[in-house]
Amino acid sequence: MTISFTNVHKTLRQTTLRTKVLEGADAEFASDRLTGVLAPPGSGKTTLANLMTGRLRADVGRVRRSSLVSFPVAFVGVFNYALTGRENLAFLCRVFGFDPVPIIRFVVDFTEIGKGIDKPVKSLNRDERTKLLFTSSYAIPFETYIVDESLIGGRGSFRTRCEELVRERMQSAGFLILTSSPNLLRKYCKDTFVIDRFKILEMNSVDEAESLLGADRLREGNGELELVGEADENQTVE
Repeated sequence: MTISFTNVHKTLRQTTLRTKVLEGADAEFASDRLTGVLAPPGSGKTTLANLMTGRLRADVGRVRRSSLVSFPVAFVGVFNYALTGRENLAFLCRVFGFDPVPIIRFVVDFTEIGKGIDKPVKSLNRDERTKLLFTSSYAIPFETYIVDESLIGGRGSFRTRCEELVRERMQSAGFLILTSSPNLLRKYCKDTFVIDRFKILEMNSVDEAESLLGADRLREGNGELELVGEADENQTVE
């Protein structure tokens, strides 16, 4: 099972601004592996994630998915904040072909938000919303999880349990982690790619990737997000 890019060109267009992200990019990601994509801030990680999930389409070329690929972990854009958590999960389960009952039960138990599952998501506080978004991402049994910087979320004991859940999912599913942090990839990933000069290149190691891109262009991070912000449907670029 793979996610493959064949001669992919992608330029982002916002009014008068044009931002080239990929030009004739070819790559093949094994969807059952723990794979990292290292790239400097602003070089196209979020765009690549959206191409992988199908949220964006290539201008030229093809992106093929032969496994069940997640939406980006904790991505606010997949939830309708006017609906309840239960309603959002039921909709997502229908889209991906899963029975919503056990998945909703898992989310309620894991997040411990109780009756909050039946409140509009916009009425939840940031701590509750963070728990809901991260748990919902991992509750659905995807074959490949897409991570755009934020792998683990929440505070205190929930964050610890979230990391344990991620480790558990890594035993049975693939992960594609897109980040500007070499150390995050060293911690989790077996395979390494970079985005460089509008291409996707496979590297032999994280050290080789960091050397190619330059440490001064990268930044440190641990893949953790304490609190999810407000919904922003326009988040498509980095």
